[in-house]
Amino acid sequence: MTRIWVVRHGESMLNAAERMQGWSDAPLTALGREQATARGLDFAAAGIAFDAAFSGDGIRHRETAAGLLAAAGSDLRAESDPRWREISFGRLEAMRARRFVRRMRPHTAAENPFLATLDALAAEDPSAEAPADVARRATAALHDVAGAGSEVLVVTSGITIMTLLHGLGADLSHLAVGPANLSVSTVLRIDDGWHVSRAADPDPVAV
Repeated sequence: MTRIWVVRHGESMLNAAERMQGWSDAPLTALGREQATARGLDFAAAGIAFDAAFSGDGIRHRETAAGLLAAAGSDLRAESDPRWREISFGRLEAMRARRFVRRMRPHTAAENPFLATLDALAAEDPSAEAPADVARRATAALHDVAGAGSEVLVVTSGITIMTLLHGLGADLSHLAVGPANLSVSTVLRIDDGWHVSRAADPDPVAV
């Protein structure tokens, strides 16, 4: 069995400015660095020793992974992979979060208004990614990292996590907007199947 710990990056400067990041990038804030360290200490306290580590290729992903691993007492260096990037918002990259919330209003009756809004955005803008496309690339990356060991760390972004877990059949009804910074999801690879045992849990790590 392989257990993959999928962690959202820490607070970035664009998060602090309340902007949607997408493929736009920004370093972590001081709080983001503290969050990464705190989560790493959680892993250490839980006795989790990572066999391998991966992250998106953004600076916010790489900084989070480095801080988390250092605090967890690991000498691993996360391997960056663009398949773990956030969704692309196309021409609306770095838009204010409240603008996205307004776009969600026509989709409140959908099963998942957040993902329905992203689908609508992709339909009107060819340069924006559809959630299903993000899920496909993230799932392909998930298959690849599953062979890296029994305990694997992945640091990625919130919407990428949502689309991945949604595609694996996880219940995301508790996520009104998206996963919190440094929230933890666990995906188990058992034989040839996947099982989501934790979906964007903001609490400290517990085995």
